[in-house]
Amino acid sequence: MNSTATPPIRRAARALIVDAEQRVLLCRADLADRDAWWYAPGGAIEDGETFEAALVREVMEETGLAVDLAALGPPVWIRDYTFTWNATPERHVERFFLVQVVTHDADTGSFEMAESEVVRTFRWWRLDDILRSTEPFSPSRLGEHLATLLQGRLPGQPVVVGE
Repeated sequence: MNSTATPPIRRAARALIVDAEQRVLLCRADLADRDAWWYAPGGAIEDGETFEAALVREVMEETGLAVDLAALGPPVWIRDYTFTWNATPERHVERFFLVQVVTHDADTGSFEMAESEVVRTFRWWRLDDILRSTEPFSPSRLGEHLATLLQGRLPGQPVVVGE
């Protein structure tokens, strides 16, 4: 690939799944060429799909949680960054949606093969544990941005959260 070429765009939807105890469900990604990191469930939009429809599909596939499309609010965060996947840079354009649940046990039975090779762990995180942790999160300032949402302050427009 030419180093000056524009990386392909990968549009994705991510779910900030928050339970009644104010914990957020995160996945841990393990790739051979980088340190593991924690991120919100979700994934790429398929042809003809909206961000919202992709979120419903991806969350079901990755966690077994059925998200009600009609009850889904607008995105709370957005980000646009370059990510290297399988040694190839991609421009990720993502929207994050807040999904509130009473409780949920993640079920990875619907994972695609590529997902099961990368994601091996789910964990419910408390905000203070995220803020104190030395583990990497995506976005990198996840805890700071999440604090505002957990205080019930939803943005009027999606907040740009960066890498």
